[in-house]
This record gives sequence, C-alpha cells and structure tokens, in this order.
Amino acid sequence: MIPRGSCDRLPLIVVLGLLFNLSLGLGFSQCARDRIRVDGPFATPAFILLLLFVGLATAPATLYLYLAHPAWSWLYLVDPEHVPGLAVVPVLVAQGGIVVLGWYGGARLIRADKTPVGLYSAVGGLALLAILVLVLHARLGAYGSYAAYHEGHAAGLLQVKLGYVLMALALAMIVATGYTGLELLRDSRRVRAR
Repeated sequence: MIPRGSCDRLPLIVVLGLLFNLSLGLGFSQCARDRIRVDGPFATPAFILLLLFVGLATAPATLYLYLAHPAWSWLYLVDPEHVPGLAVVPVLVAQGGIVVLGWYGGARLIRADKTPVGLYSAVGGLALLAILVLVLHARLGAYGSYAAYHEGHAAGLLQVKLGYVLMALALAMIVATGYTGLELLRDSRRVRAR
C-alpha cells in the first residue's frame, strides 16, 4: 500500500539505486576502454571482473538491505508488509542488471569513439544521485517501521545498528569499486602495451 500523496515520489526509490549502479557500469567501462575498444564489451577478463563485482558486492548489499531493513530500503514510501517476499528477485536483477547495462552502454559509446559522453554520463549520474540524497536526507536518516516513520516515531540512523552497518557497507563498496576499477585499468594498460 502506497501512502496517499507519495505516488509522485515513488520513482525516486528506483532512481536512487539505479543511478548509482548505472554510473558504476559506465565508470567501469571507462576504466576498461582499451580492452573494450580492441576486444569488445564481453571480452575477458574485463567482463568477468564486472560480473564478479555484481555478484560479490552489489547483490549481497542489495539482498541484505532489502531483507533485513525493508521499510528503510523502500524509503518509507511503500509498506513492506504489502510487498511479496519474492519481490527481492526483480530488485536483485534490476540492481545487478543496471550495472551490466551501464557497462554495455559505455562500451557502445567507446566503440563509437564517443568516450567523453560515457564519462560525462557517469559523472552526471553521480551528481544527480548526490542531489537526490540531499532531497531524501530525512528519509535516509530515519529508521523504524513504516508505521513508526509515518507517526513520527522513527529513530535516527546512528541510534540503531543500521547506521553502523551502512558505514561498513559503504566502505566495502568503496573498496570493491576501487579494486575492480584498478584491475580494469591494469588490464586496459596491458592491451595498450601489446
């Protein structure tokens, strides 16, 4: 059940996670541009690194947040009591698939010699994400059930375990993103040195 008056904001939920993952895919394709230019978007080891990132970083983080903290994950716009449990499957597919879609879109731009467009798109997506985080800061900084949030009884994010879990998840995502990006850059340099 979606609360009255929030239907116009519902797409922000989708946009927040998808913008981040789309920007990651675009950014990763930029890191691997020499490999992509020579061997295409699905060349190994670059594409395998991307899939490992999706499987070992994006999917577990999404799964944990969605299953352990569903009301917060929906930003209190949707009551998780009314969402079927199997909704986690399309959520996981969407979050992982958008990284791959961003990669493929970036690869198409690289192969069409429009590399700056992909780079600007990745940066623009992250900038838009930052704006959305500022707009949604009240919802992101609160924790409670759907009912508690709407009654004004939600706790602050750092008053509950989720605040600290999010810090650990953010650090893990930064490390995973950095490692994947560096490995893609190293592989791209090897192609350039051939």
